[in-house]
Amino acid sequence: MRESIHYSGRKAARAKSEFRRLQILEATLRIAARDGLRGIKHRAVAREARVPLASTTYYFRDINELISDSFMLFAEKAREDLSRFYDTINLVLDNIPEDTLHRGGQGRLELAGRLTSITTAYLTQQFSERREQVLAEQVFLMESLRDERLADLARTYRSAWTAGLEQILHRLDSPAPARDASLLVNVVLGLGYDTLLNRRVADAKALEQSVHRIICMILGV
Repeated sequence: MRESIHYSGRKAARAKSEFRRLQILEATLRIAARDGLRGIKHRAVAREARVPLASTTYYFRDINELISDSFMLFAEKAREDLSRFYDTINLVLDNIPEDTLHRGGQGRLELAGRLTSITTAYLTQQFSERREQVLAEQVFLMESLRDERLADLARTYRSAWTAGLEQILHRLDSPAPARDASLLVNVVLGLGYDTLLNRRVADAKALEQSVHRIICMILGV
């Protein structure tokens, strides 16, 4: 995904300038999570970032460029987070007997339990400790339905999710890894939406039960 991310705003030549540009983008993400995209204005972003108003107009020609680049920053960070999660899953699978990886093999139920624990811990952290990021994600994805400039990045963002999942599901002998990966992404986005909609911290036990059921279905146990 990193190869697909191209920022539109003015590039920073010095470390201090790059730090200020990131300050502005991080402030934009906070505003998006708190007030939605309608709250993103040059003056509001400058105030949130605690930088001069001229800084926002120096790095970003207009609000559209600022919104687009903030989504790119979000997607880049999310990609790194997902990569660590997928690396953990793959490390577990590297130490699983070959027979267990095959559909119908011994130990699939125990494997489902291990994958459930790892996935539940990851999602609980996302929905509870990183609630602001999940909210920003929902805001950007909804806006991408109306804005084609964001839609391309949203599709790239989603493909990063599904590509890593598809590889893992292929290792787990899924009969349709691409389809199952897409379904899993839809489920996770829905779980995040439900948590935000009900304005509560993720219920770890209920989340674990849901994750276990989904993983058992995918593994065929």
